[in-house]
Amino acid sequence: MITAAEVLVSITCLEFSYTQAPKQMKSLIMSFYLLSVSLENLFTVAVNHFTMDASGNTTLVGASYYWFFTNLMVWTTGLFVLVVIFYKPRAYLQDDPNALGEVVE
Repeated sequence: MITAAEVLVSITCLEFSYTQAPKQMKSLIMSFYLLSVSLENLFTVAVNHFTMDASGNTTLVGASYYWFFTNLMVWTTGLFVLVVIFYKPRAYLQDDPNALGEVVE
């Protein structure tokens, strides 16, 4: 299930970077997406590292481990909604190197 979700998110981010970014910035925008994925993985590693006690057992056991990440996803979703409200999509013509992004309404 997680793999299917990751595939759906990756395809969406790839499509977004290729439709909303100017031709010269497509690679940069995609690299920011991949950087965010790697930072997310580092955050998960840090949480797992800092929630271990001296004997190597995790302090977030059972459902509390999943509830921690669920709460984090809820807060992130709220932040995402705020960004989406103020985002103005642009349409870039991929064949015209001089095309400026026009705001799509």
